[in-house]
Amino acid sequence: MSFRGYRQASRVDWGKEESKGCTLEQINTGAFLRIADATEKMAERHTELIRQRDYLDGEVKRLRAIREHLERSNASLRGHLKRAKKVVSNA
Repeated sequence: MSFRGYRQASRVDWGKEESKGCTLEQINTGAFLRIADATEKMAERHTELIRQRDYLDGEVKRLRAIREHLERSNASLRGHLKRAKKVVSNA
């Protein structure tokens, strides 16, 4: 005699005749277990999305800091070039 789990029994297309000797309570138990499994799968994906969002938020902050540094550096270099051109034109 083989073991038949509630999850597997709940997937059977049930009609008026009771097949394999499962009661309605056992079928409902299997259905609840399948619902719980599906909910856990959805939660796994949700936590993965949260992890990706946190990583990307950190990456955005890092890249913005680099951009701001480069903007200040470019402004400084433009100032030096402007002064150098002024010195050359006065000489």
